Parts: sequence; C-alpha cells; structure tokens
Amino acid sequence: MTRASEHGFTVEQLRQCVEERLQRVPEQLSPQGVLCQIVAYVVRLPGKRMRPLLCMLASGSEGASPMEALEAAVAVELFHAFTLVHDDIMDRSLLRRGQPTVHHAWGEPLAILAGDVLLGLCYRLLERYREHPGFGELIGVMSSAVLEVSEGQALDLELPQRQPRLEEYWRVIEGKTVALLQAALEMGAIVGHVGRKTREQLQRLGFHLGRAFQVQDDVLDLTGTEEELGKPVGQDLREGKLTYPVIRALELAPEHPLLVRYRQQRGARPEEIPAMVALLDELGTLQEARQLVAQEYAQAMQILEQLPQTPAQHLLRELIAQLEQRSY
Repeated sequence: MTRASEHGFTVEQLRQCVEERLQRVPEQLSPQGVLCQIVAYVVRLPGKRMRPLLCMLASGSEGASPMEALEAAVAVELFHAFTLVHDDIMDRSLLRRGQPTVHHAWGEPLAILAGDVLLGLCYRLLERYREHPGFGELIGVMSSAVLEVSEGQALDLELPQRQPRLEEYWRVIEGKTVALLQAALEMGAIVGHVGRKTREQLQRLGFHLGRAFQVQDDVLDLTGTEEELGKPVGQDLREGKLTYPVIRALELAPEHPLLVRYRQQRGARPEEIPAMVALLDELGTLQEARQLVAQEYAQAMQILEQLPQTPAQHLLRELIAQLEQRSY
C-alpha cells in the first residue's frame, strides 16, 4: 500500500503531479504548429516517471516539500524524452511504449527537430529557478548531463564495432543511465538546499540505482512480453546491442555459432531470437544479470538507510522497491 508522507503526498500523488505538469508543457508552443502536436504526443506516452520522482524526493531529503522541485523534475523528464526521440532514430525503432516512435510517425527531420524542442523546453522550465541561489549550479548540472549522456550514446553506437568488454559496457551505462539519474537527484538536492553529505549519498544512490535499472532493462528485453515492454521482445538482440547478458556470453562461449553470427550480422534475425535467449539462459548469463540487479538494488537500499529519516526518505524506499519489482 502506498503511504502518505508528512507533507501529505504519496508516490502516486507525486507521479500524478508530474503527469499533470507534463500535459501543460505543449502550451509553450504555437498550438497550430506540428512541433506542438509532436511534443503533446511525446509527453502523453506512458512512463514510470522515475527520474522526476527521484528529483522531487531528493529535494525533500532533508525536510523540504518535494513540490518545490516540480519544475526541475519535469525538466529532467523532458530531457529524458529528448534522448528517447533521438535514440529511436539511431536504433531505427518502430515502437516506443507500445506506440509508434516519433520518426516513424512524422519522419526523421521532424523527429530531430522535436527532440531539439524538448531540450529547449527543458532549459526553459529551469528558468523558473532564476531567483534561486543555486540557479547557476542547476544549469551546470543539466549541461553536464547533456554532455555525459551524448558521449555515452556515442560509445554505445561504437561498442558493437569493438571487441566487447564489460568495462566498456559500464562506461556506456555510467554515461547514459547513471548520469541522468545522478543529475535528477543532484538537481533536486540543489532546489531543496540539501547539505553536502546528503548530496554525496544521493550521488552514490544514483550510481547503484542506475546500474541496477539498466541491467534489469537488459534482462526484461529478453524475458518480458511485448504487451509489458511496449515493443517486440528481443529488440536489443535485433539491433545487435551488447548488453550485459550478451557480453558475458561472448566471454564464456565466443566460438558458439549463434554468437559468431550475432557479431558478424551485428544483430539477430527475428527467427534466431528464441535460440539466442535459450543460449543466454543455458550459459547462466541471464541468472548472473538478475543476481547483479539484486545486488545493486541492495546497495542502493543500504545507502538510502543512511539518509535523513524524512518523509521523502520513506517514499524513496517505496519507489526503489517498485522499481525492483517492475516488469517493463
């Protein structure tokens, strides 16, 4: 059961606040313009809203109201949406959360522009904190996130062309998933005037949470259902991605015909995906990934217990538990 904090909020209520604010974002664009239509489409796509919730709860980690960080939280979600729109173009994905991707529905030129607009709207929301003493730092954290995520994405694109190594996989994850989660927590902490010690703990929390979340995504892509995932099962395999289970399989059985073909073709054909999943299961890399996810979530929970005992800390615990149990 979702519990209310002393500020009167539950996780679901905060998520609803984010949803309602997201729906108003397109109002900043010309209502007759196609970019307004696309932005409205993007912000209405279903999502967990993990990053904005982390931002709001980080803001309240020493007692402030999470609502103080609502604009920053929505800015983080818009930046995340920008990355997804552009990622879908690079990956040639046709579905996102069960709906046509922007480039599939409107074409690549407009999808590129829509991503740019989402990034611009992100910074416009942050302007609401112009009078906040941490405004400059807030802008700096977001700018650093843009650079880190972009560099992580570039490395992700290069990875299939190299001899895969786990250390490079972790560099990709830390440049993409981890960097944005840490930015969300840092921005919330800035808005909430959180002290240095708690901010450092929040950064460590984001590190382990980001690692857990990404490896969990790797596993769910192989073991979920199309209905749950909102995209075909094994999409990462189709795209030739070097996920945690695949890299470990290549380390354990580099000469296996399926894995040799996977590298040569830079991906698996649709008919090869069931056999690939079975191979990863047989080699034990799926179970190894699941164990790693559990360890990283446990690390995150340990760090969480060191945070001040505030209403936000209780809600953070609940949110992380939800993430650990997710099926998409």
